[in-house]
Amino acid sequence: LAQAILAQAQNQQGIFPHHSSNRLASRSLTPAVMGQSECKGCSTSDATTDTVKVNVGVTLLAGEAGAAKTSPKHQAAEEQLQCREEEVKEKQLQKKHEEEEECRRQEAEEQQRLERERAEEQLRLEHVRAAEAQAREEQRLREEAEFAEREAAERVAGEEATRREEDGRKRAVEEQLRKQAQEKVDVFLKAKGFKTMSMPRTSCFTASYPLHVAVQENNAGLVSALLLSGADKKVKNSTGKTPLEAAEKLNKKGSHAAVIVALA
Repeated sequence: LAQAILAQAQNQQGIFPHHSSNRLASRSLTPAVMGQSECKGCSTSDATTDTVKVNVGVTLLAGEAGAAKTSPKHQAAEEQLQCREEEVKEKQLQKKHEEEEECRRQEAEEQQRLERERAEEQLRLEHVRAAEAQAREEQRLREEAEFAEREAAERVAGEEATRREEDGRKRAVEEQLRKQAQEKVDVFLKAKGFKTMSMPRTSCFTASYPLHVAVQENNAGLVSALLLSGADKKVKNSTGKTPLEAAEKLNKKGSHAAVIVALA
């Protein structure tokens, strides 16, 4: 490119190639001997016949090159070439800068991606830990509820067993009391001439029941035994009184209070 610009500048200045200059020099400097670079010794020289041997091509080309270098167009061409080289360098620098910027951008994006992945992983782990904690809490609550249910069931079962046991003891005691009461009643009925507790004993147009007789005798234990054996405390004698009414009539200053309590 530099050679092309230099040739263009030489053409514009009228500078011809060195072979044209040689022809001109050969016409004006004959009979000079071409191709020799030094002259012979001066002792035998003749001022009228000796000639100076000059390398016309080299001389003219050096002069043309010096003239071309000092011409404004040549300077403009060199400046243009320098500008282009600077543009190329600037583009190369800009490209390098862009590549560095792209590299930094990719590094920043990669860093952001890694940070985002770390944040997502952290969030995922927090969710996992929260879910595990919730599952443990739910398991604990279920176990506590099951334990409470078992305790309640065991307590109810224990209370039921205790109640049944107590009822069994009560029934056993009641059965024993009824048995004793029945034995006592049987002795009383036989002694007083009663066939059964529900059949009255009649005498002289009067009728009385075993319970009325026990009231008349003021025998609270016998009254309780008769009632425990199934005697009817609402039955009325020949005067139309119940055993309680008869006891209240006979009660003088609390004399039949125990009988009244047993019949109440």
